[in-house]
Amino acid sequence: MHHTDLAMIENEAENSEVRHLIPVEVHVWIGLYRVPWSWSDKSPSRFQLWGFSEPNNVEGIQHCVCENALHQWGDERCHATKVFICEQVVKTSITVKMMMTSDVDLTGPAVNAQVLQQLGTLLTNQGWTDFKVQWKIISKKNKEN
Repeated sequence: MHHTDLAMIENEAENSEVRHLIPVEVHVWIGLYRVPWSWSDKSPSRFQLWGFSEPNNVEGIQHCVCENALHQWGDERCHATKVFICEQVVKTSITVKMMMTSDVDLTGPAVNAQVLQQLGTLLTNQGWTDFKVQWKIISKKNKEN
């Protein structure tokens, strides 16, 4: 499995939400993986709801996790065919207002591209993924109106 959008269940409330999505008597994939137990986005798993005698890593090949009909978790072969539950991606937008003074023409495309590239690198180094950086220059003249 290479799905990075499988459900990450980090508390009982989220497990309850997933519980309502699962058809009766169906086992579904969630986004938890072995070594160490971590979510598909590589974050550590702090909440776990293992079934009786799970995880058991039968034959040393059970590295993925599914939720069973009792809404308990069990490790399973990653290539087993099962229904899967995915995360609902919520897009957010963050606006940051900055005031800059410079002798350089900030409206020039080369400067604009360089600033955006540096901001993107800074965000990536801080662990941000799947983002878009853009800017809008508001001149003093437009701001006064």
